[in-house]
Amino acid sequence: MAVAAVIACLAACGDESGSATGAGSGPGGDAGGAPRTGWTTVKMGGGGYIPGILYHPTVANLRYARTDMDGVYRWDEALSRWTALTDAFAPEDGGHQGAESMAVDPNDPGKVYMTTSMAVQWGNGRFYYSSDRGDSWNHVTLPFPVGSNNGGRGIGERLMVDPNLPSTMFYGSRTAGLWKSTDSGLHWSQVTSLSSRVMTKDEMGNANGGSPIGVEFVVFDTTVPTSGFKPTGTATPTLYVGVAPDYQGLAGLSSYLYKSTDGGASWTGIPLPGEVAGEVTGSPAVSILPNLHIPRMARAADGVFYVPFSYGPGPGAGAPSFLYKLDRAGNWTQLTRSTNGQPGVGSYYGGIGGVSVHGSGASTKIVFGVTGTWGDREYVQIAMASSDAGATWHEIGRSGDANGSRNYHDVGGYWGWPDAVQIDPFNPNHVSYGLGGGIMSTQDAFSTADWKPHWRFDVDGIEEMVNLAMTVPPPSASYALLSGHGDTGLYVHTSLTASPTRSPDLGGGNGTGIDMAWNRPEYIVAVGTFFPKGSAVSTGVYSNDSGVTWTNFASSPPTATTTGDHSKVAVTADGSNIIWSVAGEIPYYSTDNGSTWHATNLPKPAAAYNAGYHIAADRKNPLKVYAYDHGGDFWNPSDAGRFYTSRDGGRTFTASAQTWLPFSFNNTDMAVNPFAEGDIWLADANNLWHSVDSGVTWTKLPGTQVGMGNTTQHGAMKVALGVPAARSSYSAAVYFVGRLLVDGVYVYGVFRSDDAGSNWTRIDDDAHRFGGVGAIVADTRAYGRVFLAGRGMNYNH
Repeated sequence: MAVAAVIACLAACGDESGSATGAGSGPGGDAGGAPRTGWTTVKMGGGGYIPGILYHPTVANLRYARTDMDGVYRWDEALSRWTALTDAFAPEDGGHQGAESMAVDPNDPGKVYMTTSMAVQWGNGRFYYSSDRGDSWNHVTLPFPVGSNNGGRGIGERLMVDPNLPSTMFYGSRTAGLWKSTDSGLHWSQVTSLSSRVMTKDEMGNANGGSPIGVEFVVFDTTVPTSGFKPTGTATPTLYVGVAPDYQGLAGLSSYLYKSTDGGASWTGIPLPGEVAGEVTGSPAVSILPNLHIPRMARAADGVFYVPFSYGPGPGAGAPSFLYKLDRAGNWTQLTRSTNGQPGVGSYYGGIGGVSVHGSGASTKIVFGVTGTWGDREYVQIAMASSDAGATWHEIGRSGDANGSRNYHDVGGYWGWPDAVQIDPFNPNHVSYGLGGGIMSTQDAFSTADWKPHWRFDVDGIEEMVNLAMTVPPPSASYALLSGHGDTGLYVHTSLTASPTRSPDLGGGNGTGIDMAWNRPEYIVAVGTFFPKGSAVSTGVYSNDSGVTWTNFASSPPTATTTGDHSKVAVTADGSNIIWSVAGEIPYYSTDNGSTWHATNLPKPAAAYNAGYHIAADRKNPLKVYAYDHGGDFWNPSDAGRFYTSRDGGRTFTASAQTWLPFSFNNTDMAVNPFAEGDIWLADANNLWHSVDSGVTWTKLPGTQVGMGNTTQHGAMKVALGVPAARSSYSAAVYFVGRLLVDGVYVYGVFRSDDAGSNWTRIDDDAHRFGGVGAIVADTRAYGRVFLAGRGMNYNH
């Protein structure tokens, strides 16, 4: 294709220009053209919880953000955006893309460290180390579990580098006490002088609902100035650790806070302040002690520590809560306590999450996050600040003003969980806090006369959406993509480079399925599990105007009380029928926009773990609908995978004679060719299969790797079809995710074929593996473009 034609296609096909209108030049749009090789992310903006923000103390503008499950990021000052640092992680590393804790070496700006593994139940975690600011990583296995997505993940930091002897590190583990390394994290030994106690498996399961907290943080008693800092070459003698109630009780420790003055060789418990310990008049009616946690501990330049106490480990710890300062003589002074909106010094509603300080003496600046509160409500503070060491306080962030509108924030929504708060060490007016949807930042935290700094959503480059559904529309659609996500819902994307604005207002919850009528794509149907009144409800909606307005289904199938991320939906090509495959249940169909529902004749799926059918409508024939039951899991071969075809719009189905070895829902897939009737591809976690007669007969394609049990070592796991190459002998380009035999070696990747699977080309690269790909769909406008469920939604451009 000529350069001019490529440019014309970009303008028409919704590429980086953001437009989604135009049909292109082939059967589905831009047939042929040069393959797309660069990778970027569909713009959503944040979307997930940021439990940690970390500044380098001696290099301006060098900061990191850790998420709980989908990426760590470094700020790029030149581009004013965040750079993802874990996109190169392979599928077997997918559970290590979130970080439980991070640390930097104050003496070497290239060195950054993190600990990973999403859940303590998965076994021992990893320690990752980098010498190039996270552009590349190496790792060792830790001798204890890590839980970046467990409860209490906003506590910390657990990992700390001794600024005076950077080869020495300490780590507060969840299950096994305090640990120390003297070789920059390559080897670790338990600090038995604090405790040698290691939780048993049963104790781990019982602690904090299966999320043990253990040792909460490590803080060195030393100051690292922003310039002129020189390490002494000897270990910092004085350090503090916080201990959560679960480990304190099991280990028989007498305190929640310990101090060492000999580098960890011995420890002394620090008595709690009287009110926190319930020893003085006016103590909370419900004692904080049974669930007392110290989420952070911040040191000012003069050696005074600022210590919050909250009820519960979070995310979103609650009241009663307190903020105290601890001077060098060991004296406690209360600065503020939660009053749940009642008058008082520093009145705030809820718990304390993150806390950060700057400066020293009577002019010490303090900011803390008010956590355990959600929603745009008048009484919900987000952040509190003091510029006089806690003598006076002002709220500097609130989710709603007296009229219920946003208050000095450039976005609305639900705030909660500000468990990571940091003051820029080079500029105290620059303050950031993490929350359940990303990061908020201000440049005038202490400089406005009315204590109302302007906050902006500081998430460019951060994409933590957990994708559960993607659908590409026909070229005639006025939008580019449909998607559903965990926690945040359902979206219609009119642009790939701007956050979507079209979404049904269903409250918090998971958008699990979304489809459109191929012949009239303005008709969109979507389903998911939402929490309108605090309990999970399976919900469906439809739109007749491409997602501008939405109408709830008047009813749901009787099986839709069951919830699950595998609930999917399909719409016949003419929009006459909706087929809702509820997770783990018999699918139902509706002919009246969800007013009434009728059971299909499909059997209840054999699939394990509440999984359901893969379901899709033929894009050419409105009477044909296809369903695939993946059959359960590999260890029960009696539950074979089965394929079903409906020729009456999804009312009744007939089973194919072909059966497949069972594999899980997440490792299997089905795709219909949008440009040919009855043309279906199936990935069964082993091989690709192709049918051109609506699923009656099937041909197995050779070359993919046979699935290897409960691992990531699978063959064809995901499949998609998009606009074909120019002069292709087949009507669609075929893509699959899995492992293909290349020069005698099985290689994991994303592959494309322009000749119906006779030959394959790998289209991803080792720098863009996204911890594994959970789904793939192909564009019907632009040849070579696919959308991947990776870190959010990624696509090649």
